[in-house]
Amino acid sequence: MRTAALTLFCIVAFGYAMNAQRFSLLPQVGFENSKTKISYNDLPSFAPGGVKFTPQASLRLNYSSKPGHGFFLGAATSRSVVQFSFADPETGMNNFAATTGNLQLRLEGGYQFRSKPISLSRTKQPATKTRSETKKKGCSSYTQKSSCSKSYSSSRCGGSSNRSTQPALAKNKGSWMRIIPSAGMGFIPAVRKDVVTKTQSGVTSYEYRAGNWQTGLIAGTSFEFGNRNTPKLTVSINYFKGIGNLNTQTIISSDNIKSTTTTLQSSVSGWNLRAGIPFSLAKKPASKNKIAKKMAERKTNCQEYRIIRYRCVGN
Repeated sequence: MRTAALTLFCIVAFGYAMNAQRFSLLPQVGFENSKTKISYNDLPSFAPGGVKFTPQASLRLNYSSKPGHGFFLGAATSRSVVQFSFADPETGMNNFAATTGNLQLRLEGGYQFRSKPISLSRTKQPATKTRSETKKKGCSSYTQKSSCSKSYSSSRCGGSSNRSTQPALAKNKGSWMRIIPSAGMGFIPAVRKDVVTKTQSGVTSYEYRAGNWQTGLIAGTSFEFGNRNTPKLTVSINYFKGIGNLNTQTIISSDNIKSTTTTLQSSVSGWNLRAGIPFSLAKKPASKNKIAKKMAERKTNCQEYRIIRYRCVGN
């Protein structure tokens, strides 16, 4: 039921992002540091496998609105399970074997906020462009509106000039950084059985899969670096903590003389560091060559319009 609900949510969110055309794809690689602890018969917990550093790969689909609010959906590898094996429940806390579990797929989703770009280089003040246009003498007095400009005015007697000042648009030509905090949930769909009993040659052994969590909390911060309007690199650091499917497990063993009850419980937490190059999936804006071509065509049309409309009788 949970898997179906999460799949439906992913489909709806992805469809909304596709229509909004404000989303990006972020592949990342790095490593994950996880620590799995076991509580044996309610005694103080210990980490049989110690702290584990494992390679990690992830893929995220990020959606962001204009104010910066958005969500993320993705998947990452996980290897936080520790296989805790022992033969005698009475001495299992001291006589055991611990191995790292298999690689798992972890689904991730949640909310994130993108801050405004923080400049990492000095920015120059925008230059001011002055455009002047002098009208010739001897033209008849008129005021004519056109599609090329708001209005044109001239006088028949004497010269007149029309000066207009337009500030140049400021362009971000330097490097910048953006901070993206996020919080969400993690879900591992393929969770195996917690306790496995094996009997070989009349000898019974037990295996407890510690840290076999299914749902967990995820929170972190990403640092996006870019130049001009193009993101170049994203570095993320995230914390996770398992909360689901970590209940107390009970093992009852008997040797035909007495029965022994053993309780096991585990907890798992850790952090990961990843880096990757984001890819924007939104429509690309028109290139500078196309914009310059359109401006040249518009200027030519304006000049032709003036030649037709303005007929002067003298210099």
